Amino acid sequence: MDEISSSTDDDRSVRGRLTGLRLRFPDPVLEAAFRTDRFYLDLGNVRFAFLAGIALWVAWGFLLRPHMLALSDQRLDMVIRYGVFIPILAGGFALSYTSLFRRIWEWVSVAIAVVTIVVWVYYASNVLTLPAEYGYVGVILITAFTYTLLRLRFVLVVLITLVGIGAYLPHAFTARYIVDVSRVLAALYLTSFGVLGSLAAYRMERFTRQLFVRQRQIHQERQRSDLLLLNILPPAVIEQLKTSSGGRVAQAFEEVSVVFVDAVGSTAQAARSSPEEFAGALDALFRRFDEIAERLGLEKIKTIGDAYMAVAGAPVPAPDHAASAVGMALEILTDHRQAQWPSGDPIVVRVGVATGPAVAGVIGERKFAYDVWGDTVNLASRLEEHAQPGEVLVSEQTATAVLDRFAFGPVTTLDLKGKGPTPVRAVLGPTAESS
Repeated sequence: MDEISSSTDDDRSVRGRLTGLRLRFPDPVLEAAFRTDRFYLDLGNVRFAFLAGIALWVAWGFLLRPHMLALSDQRLDMVIRYGVFIPILAGGFALSYTSLFRRIWEWVSVAIAVVTIVVWVYYASNVLTLPAEYGYVGVILITAFTYTLLRLRFVLVVLITLVGIGAYLPHAFTARYIVDVSRVLAALYLTSFGVLGSLAAYRMERFTRQLFVRQRQIHQERQRSDLLLLNILPPAVIEQLKTSSGGRVAQAFEEVSVVFVDAVGSTAQAARSSPEEFAGALDALFRRFDEIAERLGLEKIKTIGDAYMAVAGAPVPAPDHAASAVGMALEILTDHRQAQWPSGDPIVVRVGVATGPAVAGVIGERKFAYDVWGDTVNLASRLEEHAQPGEVLVSEQTATAVLDRFAFGPVTTLDLKGKGPTPVRAVLGPTAESS
């Protein structure tokens, strides 16, 4: 819990420091997580960009070929279009299906863009039967691909934009066939679109990084909520509640085993101790019960005053629920012997275990909790009330289910409230074979 809170605070402070042109998280772990997340989110866009580029090169070739009046222009167009532009995009697309691509995809994209721009400038400077505007418009479109479809980081978009301007403008101002107004237009359009594209890339990346941090915060808050819920409800019940339309969960179980534990003489001990001391003693005792229940696969249901209730076989059915319940009862008797009340008196417990059908679930809207109901619960409570200090009483059904693993005293008939004469047995311990 503390780690989640600390991580959330760190993410908030990181987002506040995400300023400047580099747009990097100060934390290298967070930066690496962002880039990994960005790759998997943008992988489809990258592949689409490669395929779209191939389709556009092919389409432009068919549309512009009739306007290339010189055979030399047509031959150069075929060689560069189908020998350079399309193959490098096809290579990038094929590379995107390799494991290596995740680590190098940005630099592969940059390399493809830079090579395309440089070759494009050479191509445009040698195809003389098309207008001069054909050259710088192509540079603008190639650059636009880097932030619209490839969605490269801002610094990489700026790098490619500078390469485009630096490659084309020297050609525009030195080529004799380009008139002055076309040179001015080339500089104006390349610079304007370069600034606008870089600004768009900057804002897009900044928004994406902030969204990434917010999503991490939401995920961490969800983890925090799940941890809190796990302290209240069993994991299986939490999943049922998430999918339940009415917010109510109820299950009928053919057979479970219920354990009731009571600390004998707690009322008198409470009167002899301060509230803090008494609560501390009970807390230490019940924490130990929690550890035993978790280790043996029982679900803690609740504490009622100085009584502790757990169930085996719910909310997830278990074939050996009776053995787990009796095992917990015996371990509680042997484990708590060193526990003491604040007065120094030893803490003595008595335990009742019953096996049978039950209904379990979550009801209500406020302070809801997982609970178990039915005659089996009542029987376990009555057995705990009639057990002697330091004794475990179980129902006949419980004893029958675990006769091969535990030894029992003779059958005794007790007149239980609401049940009448009921056969019960005291647990003596594990059998020699099981121990």
